[in-house]
Amino acid sequence: MKYDVVIIGGNPAGGATAMSAKMLHKDKSVLIIKKEPKSLVPCGIPYTFGTLKNIDDNVIDPERIKKGGMDLLIDEVTAIDIDNKQINLKGSEPVSYDKLIVATGSEPFVPPILGADLEGVVTIRKELEYIKTIQPKLKQAENVVVVGAGFIGVEMSDELSKVCKNVTLIESMDSILPLAFDNEIAEPAVSVLQNHGVNIRTNTMVDKIVGENGKVRAVKLKSGEEIKADHVILAIGYRSNVALAKECGINIGIYGGIITDNYMRTNIKDIFAVGDCIEHRDFFTNKESKLMLASTAASEARVAGMNLFGLRIIRQTKGSIAIFSTSLDEVSMGAAGLTEKQAKAEGFKIIIGQNNGVDHHPTSLPNTSSQIVKLIFSEGSGVILGAQIIGGDSTGEMINMLGLAIQKNMTASELALMQYGTQPKLTAGPTAYPIAVAAMKAVDKMY
Repeated sequence: MKYDVVIIGGNPAGGATAMSAKMLHKDKSVLIIKKEPKSLVPCGIPYTFGTLKNIDDNVIDPERIKKGGMDLLIDEVTAIDIDNKQINLKGSEPVSYDKLIVATGSEPFVPPILGADLEGVVTIRKELEYIKTIQPKLKQAENVVVVGAGFIGVEMSDELSKVCKNVTLIESMDSILPLAFDNEIAEPAVSVLQNHGVNIRTNTMVDKIVGENGKVRAVKLKSGEEIKADHVILAIGYRSNVALAKECGINIGIYGGIITDNYMRTNIKDIFAVGDCIEHRDFFTNKESKLMLASTAASEARVAGMNLFGLRIIRQTKGSIAIFSTSLDEVSMGAAGLTEKQAKAEGFKIIIGQNNGVDHHPTSLPNTSSQIVKLIFSEGSGVILGAQIIGGDSTGEMINMLGLAIQKNMTASELALMQYGTQPKLTAGPTAYPIAVAAMKAVDKMY
């Protein structure tokens, strides 16, 4: 078989690359190779443990690939033969390519901790059959300990609190979601989790996982305390899946991801890479970054798809911006760019603009939520460096808008003077639009 474009991996990065490639190069043949016929929506995995009634409600329809004019092959890639420009497969004949995109994603990181191999210790892998295996066990557990309070750890703890008796969330740093939010913004989410029954332990280190007859019995902390556990979820981040890339000579960065240029090209001619398997660079510092987000992957996929057969679109974004959002039912959180702590650590002199208000007007409307918008600006230039929001359902789209403001290097004065539309059930009031007011407060400190 010979294809113009072959993509290894069919999750957000691979799928978005395929769709972009086919949309902009309609005469080219496109093949996606993936291990499982059905894929989960990665960010929806935690919700299959509590909110969603059926795991199949979180499955991406594979038929959309065929409807888009692309081909799908369910098989495992064993090697990339760069000399002959072909893909070797476990169960099929080799496939030849003109352009190849590596979108092999990431695997959960398992720390070298004693007891990590015990029965009952799990990670959150992005594979349907694996999640189907661990889901009923976790939902029936009485005592679950989640190690790591990033987004996966927080969302898993919240969802499991709906079905399990005792859920403990352990974080080595001094707050939950420490890489996305400053402590005072995360505090309302801490209260929500505690109200849901989650026992949160910050500034806490795990010593080992204790077993009995080969099964988990408890988690022992560095302090010597033991927390009873039937199951332990290790949510300590992910590592790039680059085995295939390494074997064929593709360059790997210091954090273990594939090195690409601004157009997602690797050092091997006609081979591109996108998503969690690549080495990202920070938007502000140009330093290597461990950022892994489906939304970032999809953006990179569009860059690759547009430019496979010549540089049609000049990429102007100088690096990756961390843009996050999550929801804990009563409260939603969003963050983009640098936190106050990160900005100071990088040496930026900053000014903060913050607005505390509500997300509807009048406040007597149903589903009105308290809302905090925190904006971080460079003191000298007034350029926005970061944003954090905690509030209601509008949080996700508001943080996306602020992510674009960061990407376009907007200033506090530009945001203070932004034009916007308001509606009582959808936004804060016209005289108190939170982004504009927070920016105004920063401007007031500058002049």
